Amino acid sequence: MAASGSSDDESSSDDDDETPLANLTNRKRIRTPIKYNEESSDDDDEAEFEDEEEDSAEADDGDENYDSDEDDVPLAQISKKKKSTPRPKSKTKSKTKSKTTKKKKKVKRAPKKKPIKREIVDPSSTSAMVTPSSELYSKSIKGKIIRSLLCRWWYAITWPDPSTLPKTPPVNCDSLDGFPGVYVHTSGEEVGKVVDYRDGLTCPNFKNMAKKSSRELKELLLKAIDVQREQLVDNEGAGTRTQKDLRDLEKWAKKVNEVKADKEANTVLKAAGFSV
Repeated sequence: MAASGSSDDESSSDDDDETPLANLTNRKRIRTPIKYNEESSDDDDEAEFEDEEEDSAEADDGDENYDSDEDDVPLAQISKKKKSTPRPKSKTKSKTKSKTTKKKKKVKRAPKKKPIKREIVDPSSTSAMVTPSSELYSKSIKGKIIRSLLCRWWYAITWPDPSTLPKTPPVNCDSLDGFPGVYVHTSGEEVGKVVDYRDGLTCPNFKNMAKKSSRELKELLLKAIDVQREQLVDNEGAGTRTQKDLRDLEKWAKKVNEVKADKEANTVLKAAGFSV
């Protein structure tokens, strides 16, 4: 039996080898039937089939819409869209910008200037500033009389003396207003040159006043106070502060002892090494 079975198999294989390919393709393939579970219903199968069809239809519609939209859009607009879309900023640039903003140049402020302390220097404290006038003004009664007289000398002294001045201005000169005896060249080769015909020996300055005695200086001061007070009352009226100051100065001048004032002035000048 076994031998017969093997012979049948060999004969069948030989038959298959001898049969042409066309006949093999025409043979019907035997398909095994699909077994379904009895528990699953027909409705469930139909619902699953319909869901699959809807999904495939939606996918097809999307593909069609996408293809149609892309075909209708011109190439120029597509290129503009690509250009308009902003590119993401790189982290390196943002870091560099933040670093540059942090590294700001510090403006150097100018140092505050310290206030200059101005000290009031006593003329008698330093030898470089010592003068005959500073010594007499600060240390003697005669110096106070001279200082008070030089503030108002024109009320008591007429200077320059009109008899010593030329009656007409010199050639090419004009008189200088406010300064009798002083002329200025307005033409010729010396334009701008000042000519002074006033007598310097009688000039009311410190040097000439210091040569006078305290008695003479006292009389000139009292005369200047009287004339100044009269003109003050005529121009501004009585009761002014200046009138009161003149009254106090007059009281002090009247009490001055001329002899003691001269001796005191001489000792002050000798101590400073000056002579008038």
